[in-house]
Amino acid sequence: MTYSKLRYIAICSLLVLCSQSCKDNEELTPTELTFVENFYTNATDLDIIVAYETGAEPYISYNGKSAWEVAEDNINELFDGRNISLTIPKELDQMTNLGRLEQNNYTRENIIDYSTELQKYSNKDGQKGITLLFLDGYYIKDGQANKNILGLNINNTSILVIFKPVVESAANSDAEKALVEQSTIVHEIGHAIGLVNNGVQATTAHHDEANGAHCTNTKCVMYWKNGSGDIAQFIAPFLTGGKISLFGDACIADIKSK
Repeated sequence: MTYSKLRYIAICSLLVLCSQSCKDNEELTPTELTFVENFYTNATDLDIIVAYETGAEPYISYNGKSAWEVAEDNINELFDGRNISLTIPKELDQMTNLGRLEQNNYTRENIIDYSTELQKYSNKDGQKGITLLFLDGYYIKDGQANKNILGLNINNTSILVIFKPVVESAANSDAEKALVEQSTIVHEIGHAIGLVNNGVQATTAHHDEANGAHCTNTKCVMYWKNGSGDIAQFIAPFLTGGKISLFGDACIADIKSK
């Protein structure tokens, strides 16, 4: 085992995941709060680096529309006025195919290792990169495969993951599944960039402390159930068309004040 791999395994014992209910939060030491701190210090570009396991390909479209424009539009709305250029892939040939991976389910160590291989940026200068994995399996939590976790952000890092079998079981039609997937992506990016009170201070009383780094607004993508059990109901109004605005005003205001 290489020194690099040993180092990351050691680091991961200090990292905290954001799971389906996103309640498993604990404070990290100041030296580990690097991604959010550096992001708002000097970010000029943000590249969403997407990779998928064979069999876990992300949805590309729904109802004749580009699925990935949902994430693109909502993240750009957060960054309005900040002069941050967002790059986000919209087609499979713009993403990395990981092939078939050896294991069926995944630990934090696995996720960190795959993400480290994909990351192209140090995240110390103006060019930032968030890695986003789509895996054909479940997250191993407390030694067991958890079949309820849609996605997670390794807390205070630029590492995101979507568990495709959970997305597939969360809705019925492909259009619904595509929006469940995109809403989960936006939710986890929200955590990665500091919402709510996860590196970006809440400017109003909308932090749902009882449920971790989440919003009290039930119509905001950062509401805890909108990243878990109520996600199908949350995305239902967007299936009929029109603008898809996932963030509530309070979360948008937090980013603008940072």
